[in-house]
Amino acid sequence: MGDAQLVRRSATELAALIATRQVSSREVVSAFLDRIEAVNPTINAITVVLAEQAIAAAEEADRHAPSGRLHGVPITVKENIDLFGTPTTSGVAAFAEAMPTADAPIVQRLRAAGAIPIGRTNL
Repeated sequence: MGDAQLVRRSATELAALIATRQVSSREVVSAFLDRIEAVNPTINAITVVLAEQAIAAAEEADRHAPSGRLHGVPITVKENIDLFGTPTTSGVAAFAEAMPTADAPIVQRLRAAGAIPIGRTNL
């Protein structure tokens, strides 16, 4: 399945494709990272790309049976929601160093469902 087809699928479709091993999580995450690289310079929607972490998480997901409804599916997290390891700027340059000590509850639930953060998005 080509990158263009993958990035147009819903999260539930992607989860089903990954769960049935029709595609790997790594393929899906890579397709989305490629799309970000292609269009983000123009639209500036993604402020932080978590490529290395996302690829590593996808490879780990591919080594295991599905762990949740969003197993291996890439997600982005807005800059006003805590994502451990990245600043929560809320779109304010002065908060560029505001590092959360933990994920926000919604991010915790998404990760528990198997989702993989691939970037931070603008406000």
